[in-house]
Amino acid sequence: MAVLPISNKKNNNETGNIKPKTNKEKMSDLRLQIILSFGIVIPVVLAVVISVFSSVVANALKNQTADMIQKLNTQLNSNIDSHMKTISDNINMLLTDTEIVMYNPGNDPDPEIEKEIDTKLYSYALYSTYGDYGIVYSNGNTVGKISTKLKDAGGDALFNVLNKGLSRSSGGWSSELIPGRTTAVFLRKLNDSAIAVASIDSAELTDGFEGAMFVDGMEVFIADKSLVVISSTDDDVVPGSYLKTQISRSVDRSAMSTQVGDKYVVATNLLTNGWFVITAVQTDDVLAVLNKSLNRILMITIILTSLALIYICFMAYKIAASINQTVDKLDVKAQKDLLTGIYNKRSFEEIVDSNLKDPAPDMSYALIFMDVDNFKGVNDRCGHDVGDMVLKRFAHTIDTVFRDSDIKGRLGGDEFCVLVRMPEESDRNQLISNINEVCRRFTDALHKQADSARQDLPAVTSSMGAAIWAGIPEGFEELYHKADTALYASKKRGKDTWTIHGVEK
Repeated sequence: MAVLPISNKKNNNETGNIKPKTNKEKMSDLRLQIILSFGIVIPVVLAVVISVFSSVVANALKNQTADMIQKLNTQLNSNIDSHMKTISDNINMLLTDTEIVMYNPGNDPDPEIEKEIDTKLYSYALYSTYGDYGIVYSNGNTVGKISTKLKDAGGDALFNVLNKGLSRSSGGWSSELIPGRTTAVFLRKLNDSAIAVASIDSAELTDGFEGAMFVDGMEVFIADKSLVVISSTDDDVVPGSYLKTQISRSVDRSAMSTQVGDKYVVATNLLTNGWFVITAVQTDDVLAVLNKSLNRILMITIILTSLALIYICFMAYKIAASINQTVDKLDVKAQKDLLTGIYNKRSFEEIVDSNLKDPAPDMSYALIFMDVDNFKGVNDRCGHDVGDMVLKRFAHTIDTVFRDSDIKGRLGGDEFCVLVRMPEESDRNQLISNINEVCRRFTDALHKQADSARQDLPAVTSSMGAAIWAGIPEGFEELYHKADTALYASKKRGKDTWTIHGVEK
């Protein structure tokens, strides 16, 4: 059996797929123009050239930052939507329980049934951080976890207050039920006399985002349709207050947008329930390094006019290198998944599509789609912090088993994908053998972790589905669909295994 060669050498086709950035070309041309200009003009013209240089570079840097901020904001939007969907799905799960839906106490409540429903609610609740997770009945009774905050907000008419809040809510979500807007509440009507409620501290929606901020002063806000702040990474912004005027003017309430203004660079995305995720950074923070360098140039030029040419040449190269380095860092952050460090969904799809549209000579490809078996159980038993550590270790195992020339990505949640590059084989059976071998090595690596005496995290297995590329014009979507079908077959066979699309095992 032939085994895929393990090599740390990067495939030239991978780097060739990354197109040169237009900004860098402009910076190189502008740098040359500055050097030539300062060599032939008088010191008075020197100040004009520096001013033009500052304007062009500032605009280029702001536009590039805006693009990176929008990519980050899109990823944050996906994370928040996923978190809120988990909560709404948790409440919607109650609709599948006939006893809960059919119970209508009216004026004659049944303590035994309500006690049984209360027990079920505590077993259904996914998060220990729920402020509320229960049911409010029209007769004033409640079951499950109903906070004092919510009771005080509704008083004796809590059911009516929730019913009105449901009619004004965004897809069942409300931030107005509890004073101070420090709580995000999800409501769902179970029947004419029962409303299910789940709530979390609104600060949870933006917790943990500080590490993703790649420019000093960057802040993330979640706001409702009226641009009233629900949650923010800025401790000075009080929930319930309106967004700053300079930020709110840059928010397009109809769609995803990015606006570059004089004061702020602002990216906006629309959540599924109609709220907004808004990322903003002051332009002064974006241009801080550039302004510092330019001020130094101006000061030295005034004092040492005779040395202007030498000094400006040096600074032109220094500034260009600094900006190019900043752009490179921003681009890397935008391409990588924040948790695992491998490619995020958008970047992975773009790179895979690029490879399949322009394949390397004598090269074949296979897409391996994998997820973590029973990952929801890990989160339920151990909490999301442990779940995140399991995902990071799972990604590290992928990075260890597969070669550097293979493309690895996280598609979201516990779903991962690898595009494996293989030398073209005349015998299809050899390609299948290679895929079986690499899937076996990955499965063995997970089993070895589970058997290790130093195991400090829950042991997990993986179900995998693989698909061999059929050649142009088959792209990512077609190949992914085949791999997904194969993964589903692995699940049906009992998990902890792999399936190759179109190949019986």
